[in-house]
Amino acid sequence: MSSLFAQEDSTKVIKEKYPYRFPIWGQKVMDRGIEFPKPAGISVSYIFNEMYLDISEFNMSIGGIPMDDILNEETLGFKKTRAFTNGTNLRADLFVLPFMNVYGLFSLNKGGTEVSLQPTFGGTTLPEFGSKVEFDAVTFGGGMTLHYAIQKYFISADINISSSKSALLDQNVGVVTSSYRLGRRFQFKNKTKLAFYIGAMYRNFINHTGNSGRITLGEALPGLEESYTNWYDGLSGPQKKIMDQVEQRIADRLEGKGYSSVGEIPIAYYIQKDLIQKWTFQFGGNYELNDRWMIRGEYGVSNYSKFLMTGVNYRFGL
Repeated sequence: MSSLFAQEDSTKVIKEKYPYRFPIWGQKVMDRGIEFPKPAGISVSYIFNEMYLDISEFNMSIGGIPMDDILNEETLGFKKTRAFTNGTNLRADLFVLPFMNVYGLFSLNKGGTEVSLQPTFGGTTLPEFGSKVEFDAVTFGGGMTLHYAIQKYFISADINISSSKSALLDQNVGVVTSSYRLGRRFQFKNKTKLAFYIGAMYRNFINHTGNSGRITLGEALPGLEESYTNWYDGLSGPQKKIMDQVEQRIADRLEGKGYSSVGEIPIAYYIQKDLIQKWTFQFGGNYELNDRWMIRGEYGVSNYSKFLMTGVNYRFGL
């Protein structure tokens, strides 16, 4: 009898124990023979964003004096507004469930806003005039990605919310981003893996009530006096007369303020902006060197926006 039991014990299948706490149900994934990445990861990426904006409302004061009736979105005639940022993004993620990954992100960015104006005063439309403002920004946020795979094919849906702070604005700029991807995975004999995917990404501002900020005239229009002089010299006689009247109206309101130069005059403004194109077509891929290191790149494009991301991801158990 004892020898029979010994024979039964020797043929019993011993399940391999899942070594990590995450994801929840990780043991069930292993029991099904499904290959799964290490649950936690840290990635460092370079990201470039370019977006074109519509300015639907604009109010400003100069030197603390309201100028809404002279300088607004109608009289200034915003033609093109291009916003761009580039910087380093740090992201930490965790597979809480086999199909759900949550993450937090932090970015240090440098960016700028280029604005083209075609003012209209007294019923007369003047030539275009441009300005460029550069800034540093800090961004933080978090999100969630849902995954599902069928054999060599996979789909994913991602959503995140981020908030950016710069010295130019009194409020943070909130953005919601969602993306959807469909791809195929290839595995090579050396156990490295390559995946390609296509998809779409949606971006939009959260704080639709607009933003307010403060800047000096010299910061808003670098090289203001030279640029304005060249622009003014190119106007016709009647156009110069109109601009002289506008300048006089502004000077009358600023009389007695005592600014030593035009560049020192502070500007307080309120701006309401919207993305011209909220969707972009995305394509990209990632190359897994082993179960710990992965290289990834992605590019997104539409008529009025561009997105580029490239970076490296390190994964570990938790």
